[in-house]
Amino acid sequence: MSRLTSRVEALKHRRGRRERYSILKLLTTDDLARALVLVERGGVLPNGEVSNPEVYWQASREELEALERWAELCGEPLDPLEAAEELLDRMGEAYGWRSREAFGAALLRERLELPGASPWLVEKTAEAIAAFYAELAEHGNQPRHPDLRGAVRRLERLREIVYVRPTPETELSPKDVSRA
Repeated sequence: MSRLTSRVEALKHRRGRRERYSILKLLTTDDLARALVLVERGGVLPNGEVSNPEVYWQASREELEALERWAELCGEPLDPLEAAEELLDRMGEAYGWRSREAFGAALLRERLELPGASPWLVEKTAEAIAAFYAELAEHGNQPRHPDLRGAVRRLERLREIVYVRPTPETELSPKDVSRA
């Protein structure tokens, strides 16, 4: 379960956020950002497959060092979604949840979670995530506050949109459709 999902659930059930200490806190924000940009360019899918492995051969020294630091600290592959949520937390706390930096981190998180999804869906979901966190920061001690409940409902409505990752069988050109 992602941090975002657990926070929404905790809010619904009026529980406080109890999160385990993350090893990601040992990485610098710059290292997190570099590693995530590399992972996104490499096309790492949620199941761990890499669609563009050549990106890693062409990566900058700083990007590769960021991934190496992760491996040294944790001893396992980077979980891109968890790392993106950590980056989002850091940007929101440092710059404010309504900042460009927080929105950029939310956008990166959504691009990693929904690779190949429509840009509209990714952008609207990133906006909803940033708005949810802004309302949570402002009204977190009032779980029934209308603005906070509205932010949760908007996130839930966007999550209901069925996202189906295109497969070679579903990617038909207009010529192929007319033959089928």
